[in-house]
Amino acid sequence: MTEELQALLFEAADSGWADEPSTRLAAEIERRIVAELPSRLRVALGNDEAAQLARAVAWERCRRLAENPPAGRVTWGYLANMVRWRLADVVRQEARRRQRHLLLDYLPEAEQPSMLAELGPLLDRIGVWLERAGLPAGDVRRRLLVAAEGPGFSRHAITGRVRGIGVPRDQAEGLAWLLHNGPVRVSALSRLAGGQPPDTVLADPAVQQWIEQAAGRFPRASIRRARFGRQPGASWPGGIGLGLARTA
Repeated sequence: MTEELQALLFEAADSGWADEPSTRLAAEIERRIVAELPSRLRVALGNDEAAQLARAVAWERCRRLAENPPAGRVTWGYLANMVRWRLADVVRQEARRRQRHLLLDYLPEAEQPSMLAELGPLLDRIGVWLERAGLPAGDVRRRLLVAAEGPGFSRHAITGRVRGIGVPRDQAEGLAWLLHNGPVRVSALSRLAGGQPPDTVLADPAVQQWIEQAAGRFPRASIRRARFGRQPGASWPGGIGLGLARTA
């Protein structure tokens, strides 16, 4: 491996994938892999989904390289090619699915890749926030695993999968907002993957709202008011968001 990539992987693995070295590795993945994705993949998958899948695949390969270092030379270029090949496979799989007859749509895909789950410590960080907001640890784990199943990582797809296990719509939508970018807001997962400190991400009132919504802390009417009626920077009902930020 190149010395820089090798050093980053060694540091992250040696620390048990602690926040600081994992964040440095994620930032390099963002700069060297995600930012350099070919335009044809971004067009085929959509810009947000292509970036999200690229982060997941790159992180997965880095974990494997750290656990089983190859004997030969592996470069950032090699890692970039692995990411592009995987995304090209997803594009081909989606093209085949669309060519099937409508009467066969109920048949399961031969393979259901789980990309988001490979983001590891970043999803774990979001899981900790949800637990601190009052969601039981078992529910947190189950919902994140279901959200991570693919293919399909749009907010609509994530919301649909989570609702499929009995989670209320509002909570499923809150989790989807945490994991997938919107037209204006960048998701908490993307910001963590881009190297922003967890405390900075958590301090964003929008992220706090999504956490509270995903944990079921707001009734439907309160969510509407928070989404459409609260001015940026306004205080949260009962100090919930501020309390969460202090415990992070």
